[in-house]
Amino acid sequence: MPESLSGHLLTLKRTIRRELEDADQARIEGNEGRARVCARRAAGWAVSFTRSLNEEREIEANAYEMLQWLAQQADTPDDVRAAAARLTARVSLDHTLPFPEDPLDDARMIVEALLGKNWTEMGEAQGSGNSTLT
Repeated sequence: MPESLSGHLLTLKRTIRRELEDADQARIEGNEGRARVCARRAAGWAVSFTRSLNEEREIEANAYEMLQWLAQQADTPDDVRAAAARLTARVSLDHTLPFPEDPLDDARMIVEALLGKNWTEMGEAQGSGNSTLT
């Protein structure tokens, strides 16, 4: 794995992990809105990274746009597309979601689907070929 890609993976990993930790903390504090925003950003980073690799160019879009894009990809598994769609759904006037699925679980599913189940280990074994993206 090229050194610049390995460094980018480490930064990505830290960013996603921090967003998911922030989401968990927001939930503990009773702030479901913030938890959902953090979850959406974590998933958006994973989408942006894998899309950039696949298209061999940097993608400049926010998490919401990345998830909308993912939800429309016919070659993406239905459960991942549905999770992306849920993360972009609007809450109702009484601040509830129109579905029972957990947004934090949806974000984790998207990250694992795109980066692999062992995404936290990505980039740590530089040059080993262990990345799910090589």
